[in-house]
Parts: sequence; C-alpha cells; structure tokens
Amino acid sequence: MRTPRSAALGGAAVVVLGAAGLIRGAVPQSLAAGGGAAPTQPIVVSNAYVTPPFPPSRNAAAYFTVTNTTGRPDRLESVVSGASPEAVLHVTVNGSMQVPADGVVIPANGRLVLSVGHGHVMIENVFGTLRVGDNVNLTLTFQNAGDVEVNAPVRRP
Repeated sequence: MRTPRSAALGGAAVVVLGAAGLIRGAVPQSLAAGGGAAPTQPIVVSNAYVTPPFPPSRNAAAYFTVTNTTGRPDRLESVVSGASPEAVLHVTVNGSMQVPADGVVIPANGRLVLSVGHGHVMIENVFGTLRVGDNVNLTLTFQNAGDVEVNAPVRRP
C-alpha cells in the first residue's frame, strides 16, 4: 500500500525528471551529449524574411540580422537569391541609402541589422510570383566565413 509520503516522493521524482528533460531540451545537443563546447558558427544570420513585390514592381526586399561571433571583422561581399537573377545590398549611410561597392563590414563580435528604413537586399526582377508563406533561398558570401545559406520566409512587412 502506498503511503502519502511515497506518493509525494513519486510525484517529486516525476517533476524533477520532467524538468531535467526540459533543461536538456534547451541545451545544444553537442553539449547535452557531453561533447564539450558546441562549435560556434563564425557568422550567424537570424530574423530573415522577404517581403513580396508590390505590383507593378517585380522587386522584393530581404531583411535579416548578421552576427559576427569571431574576434575579427568580416565583410559581407555579396548576396545571391534563388528567386531572381540579381540581388543587391543596400545600406543606409549618413541617412542615405547606398550600394556599397565592396560589401559591408561586420565588426568583430558585432552585428549588421538590415531592417525597414535601415538597409535591405533588393531582390530584383523576381522569377514568377512570391506569395506570403513561400520561402526564398539566399546565399550570403563573406570574405572570411565563406558562404552562409539562409532560407527566408516571405511575409508582409
């Protein structure tokens, strides 16, 4: 027969084991498996999305954040999109939108944020139609880190 004390201990064990599973699920698996430090990507691209063209335009815009996790600067040299023949980086410099001839530098342990009004990648002459819910493949080429593949959902701004 179970006593109130054994029921309480059993319930506590379930809570502890459940919490351990949640904690383990939140840890990168290379760390959870005891493999030491997780390999760090030199460049991390986050919050990527593409806005569809507004007719009659056939140009879409891509936005994202680039984080340089290294101790040395890197340069975003080019962007290629599977949705068009040309993708052009536009950044805001002194309040003016410009196309940097040699890319843009992401400082050591720094970020580049492309957001509405603060820079974007113009995806020119989109093939076919881009609809909300579609995805666009982007290849970002960095001077040091090489190519970084990004799959950006199409959404309204």
